[in-house]
Amino acid sequence: MLETHLDGETLNIVKSADNAAEKKLVFRMNLPHVESEGNTTTAMFLSQIESALLNDLTLKGIPAISKCSNRKMDNTGEAIYDDPSAKPGEMKERKGVFIIETDGVALKEVLAIEKVDQVRSTSNNIREILTVLGIEAARYSLLTELRVVLGSYDIYVNYRHLGTLCDIMTTRGHLMAITRHGINRVDSGALRKCSFEETVEILLEASMHAEVDPLSGVTENIIMGQLAPYGTGCFDVMVDTEMLKDASTVDDA
Repeated sequence: MLETHLDGETLNIVKSADNAAEKKLVFRMNLPHVESEGNTTTAMFLSQIESALLNDLTLKGIPAISKCSNRKMDNTGEAIYDDPSAKPGEMKERKGVFIIETDGVALKEVLAIEKVDQVRSTSNNIREILTVLGIEAARYSLLTELRVVLGSYDIYVNYRHLGTLCDIMTTRGHLMAITRHGINRVDSGALRKCSFEETVEILLEASMHAEVDPLSGVTENIIMGQLAPYGTGCFDVMVDTEMLKDASTVDDA
């Protein structure tokens, strides 16, 4: 045993030596002298130290991750489970890889660990991905999470709709909520903003400040009942009157 004295009179630590015959490590602490403060006793003080050591002290690993579990996946992403009732040779073994799932997120610390595949490692914390990898990775993660949630209920939504939604949420370089406090606070025309929420309030504010809407978007033109600038409506057909002067006329036969 190895005995260490800290502060002489406050705390004595006794631990097993590295070359001790016993395989089990032993760590003991005792307090030779504790000044009582109020109702605090030596036993209560030791209990507080024990709680701090067990709950707050991280011996190894990442503090933000509290629990890990692993499962084996094949190349298609499906889990591989062993059938205990199958006899040897009856089931064809499928090769796969092990995936570690964690309770808690610490993407930056995990990617710094040796032998971790940085390409396939991911997180469901969109804000953490934005901080670590940037806005493009956050957009892709948003799209992936939406497709996973909808796919679990066998709901099909075309990629263009989900892609447009994710583009709107990330177009300004940060995450915006699809609420009146998010996408409706961008610098756009009053008609476009009032088509989502707070219609009366937005129109009243626009009239008070004499705002002008150039009707450059799709929503504004649909509200006004005119051709929107998309498809065949995104260009104009002009007539060159100078060329008409030299055009020959053909009399009806």
